[in-house]
Parts: sequence; C-alpha cells; structure tokens
Amino acid sequence: MTLSFHSNYNEAMRIRIIACEVFARELMLAGAVSPHVVDLTLMPFGLHDTPEELRKELQKEVSATRSERYDFIALCYGLCSRGTVGIRTEHIPLVIPRAHDCITLLLGSRKRYNEEFSQHPGTYYYSPGWIERKIGEVQQEVIDNAYAKLTQERFEEYARKYGEDNARFLIQQESLWMKHYTRAAFINTGLGNIDAYRRFTRDLAAERGWEYAEIEGDTSLLNRLACADWNEDEFLIVQPRSSILEAYDGTIVRQGRQQ
Repeated sequence: MTLSFHSNYNEAMRIRIIACEVFARELMLAGAVSPHVVDLTLMPFGLHDTPEELRKELQKEVSATRSERYDFIALCYGLCSRGTVGIRTEHIPLVIPRAHDCITLLLGSRKRYNEEFSQHPGTYYYSPGWIERKIGEVQQEVIDNAYAKLTQERFEEYARKYGEDNARFLIQQESLWMKHYTRAAFINTGLGNIDAYRRFTRDLAAERGWEYAEIEGDTSLLNRLACADWNEDEFLIVQPRSSILEAYDGTIVRQGRQQ
C-alpha cells in the first residue's frame, strides 16, 4: 500500500520528519520537492553513541508532536543499535524505514546494503552529513580530537557505573573496531562540497592505512520518506497506541501490539 494524499484527497498531508542530522542536506532537498508539507527536525548525530539516550530524546519529540497539526510523524532513522526500539506513538501514525542504520538510507535499499557489506567487509562509510556533522570540519586532526573526547567521556561514564578497572576493559574492547576496518568509502550523494568530502575520506584512509573507495549514493529511499511513498516492503507504519519493535525475519522492524 502506498499513501500519497491526505484522507480527504484534496489537501497535501503535513508530515513531521524527525531525523538524524547526518541527513540534513538530503532531506532538505527531499522536503522541498515533496508534494506534501514537510517540517524537518534534526537531532544531534552524537545520540547514536548511546542508544538509550537516542530512544529517550526521540520519544520526547514524538510525544510532543501535536496531533491537530500533523497527519504523520516520519522517523529518518534505522534500527540504530536498537535505539528506536520501544518508541511509542499515542495519537499520530508513525513511519520508519526498514533499515539497520543510516547506510541503507544512503545507498537506497536493503538489497544494495546487503550486497555492499557482503562484497566489501571491513569498510567504514562516510557521507557528506557524517563528515560535516560528526566532525564539524573536514580535517584529520578534528576527527582524532573528537574521538579522544568521546573516549574520555565514555570512560568517565563507565567508571561511574562499573568502576575504573571495568571501564578500562570496556574502552579497550570498543577501540578494537579500528583493527577490523581496511577500507574507507565515501558515499557521494551529489550534495555539498564533494571535493572536500572526497579529500577528507582519502586523507583519512591514508592515515589509517586503509583502501579508499567512492560509492555512488542513492537518495531515492529518503525521497520516498518525504513524499509519503511508503510501500510496506521499505517502510513500517505504526498506528497510534502502538510501538516500534525489532523483527527477526528480515523486515527489521515491526509494530508492537495495540492497547
């Protein structure tokens, strides 16, 4: 089923998109060409680092959305380390892509996501939004400083919860991700300062001793989100008084039982 019009078939719907700021450029464009009225709320990228905090902040935004103003809420997130699991809507239908993370949304489909990860394991992906929003500047020094700051913040958090010895062990385990990557891939969505993003990713790959690759992005899934072209294979529509749950059959997300 595809939903494309307001229930009276005469007016455009009003959709509130709540999105990770990594999609800022792509969703601003998608919203501009949508036949519907789209209001975009961008959430800090750093919420990904703590799924519980992501869930809490998204739930605040969903719960604060006024039913008399909006026909639908659309989350531009994937499962995101289960950070979207449990989010509940009370009065307005909620739409979420069937995606594990932002890479699916930048590549255009789960099929392409699976192919890319199967053919090129050990790849770390960079996009215009990741570089601009995560780093703030397209410089290697900035990413190193940001990573060091994040590591210190996590250590302090873990130390409070589990003690310093356990915190050191957890940080060591988390830092192992660097050893498993051999390739840095820039996903080119055609927006922003492409030369700067390309240079950043290439320089980072050289610094880490990784292979560099450039992949053509596909924003069609993001466009369908903004245009309310919500087919059941790509999107889950959660009805009021229901929640988002994880699915284990390849559909990624499912609707929780209505009450």
